[in-house]
Amino acid sequence: MAVLDPSWPDAVRRAAEALVDAALAAGRIGAGDLVVLTSGSTGRPRAVVRTIDSWRASVQPLAGLAGIGADDVVWVPGPLSSSLFLHGAWHAVQVGARPVPGREPPAAATVLHAVPALLADALDAADGGALPALRTAVVAGDALPDALRERAAARGWRLVEYYGAAELSFVGWRVDAGPFRAFPGADVQVRAGTVWARSPYLARGYLGPDDGPLRRSGEWATVGDRAEPAPGGFRLLGRGDSAVTTGGHTVLVEEVEAALRASGAVRDVAVLGVPHARLGAVLAAVVVPAGDGWRPALATAARALPAPARPRRWVAADALPRTPAGKLDRAALRHLVAGPAALR
Repeated sequence: MAVLDPSWPDAVRRAAEALVDAALAAGRIGAGDLVVLTSGSTGRPRAVVRTIDSWRASVQPLAGLAGIGADDVVWVPGPLSSSLFLHGAWHAVQVGARPVPGREPPAAATVLHAVPALLADALDAADGGALPALRTAVVAGDALPDALRERAAARGWRLVEYYGAAELSFVGWRVDAGPFRAFPGADVQVRAGTVWARSPYLARGYLGPDDGPLRRSGEWATVGDRAEPAPGGFRLLGRGDSAVTTGGHTVLVEEVEAALRASGAVRDVAVLGVPHARLGAVLAAVVVPAGDGWRPALATAARALPAPARPRRWVAADALPRTPAGKLDRAALRHLVAGPAALR
């Protein structure tokens, strides 16, 4: 099975179909394989290849952690062309539950599969009286802000967060803000600050020769995400592409984002590195203000950071740009920061 996004432009879809056809003809994929394609940030199709058995192996472990069973109604608000949401809907079917895709909150939903941005939307809907039966939210795909975790707890929702990647599938899980523990069936190591996993859930690779960050060492694999050991597990420090080197200093953008969120001046924030002639790169921040007075509050928060971690460019936006799956659209963020709205 190959999963493509029906919203892609015709040219991208044709390129994806040609990629799959060529792999079939060459015998590089066949029966029992699952190919999940994304358009990437450049519009060039990128294809992750795994076996369907690698998904089957995760059915009972995830059902056990999240408490999903045949009596549940599972709301999947993201597009099924995304592997995260496709797995959520497919998993519901495997355990006998009823999946409900689409953005409209179903009154009967007892379980939610979401990225953090869609969890925020679900909480907003619940504040308005929707989702009266929801008890569990399964969240992955992006860093989960503490404020969302606290809102879910205040509403009485049990929040099960897992960490993984399209290439690694399930690696870690947690139900609070503590360290991630190894997902059942997975072995996890932190080697030189990088997460490595060994499990039956790993993808086989890519259709193209150099399509992404997956690296292997025997039975172990990594996508370069940064972490540190912690009692009982590991703490994530950022995705592999989120470390910015500026003037010889390495800055993790998640730490800067957390400091700016803690100011209370923003509803949302994303930090990224942009080229700089002398320093190699500097930090830029796209913020969704929480109200009046956000500028001085953010300036105070930024001054408390080490000098290399202080954003040099700021953009105020009504909302952060996101992909159809609800993840941050990094290409759109770079466009915003490079545009005339950027304050230097």
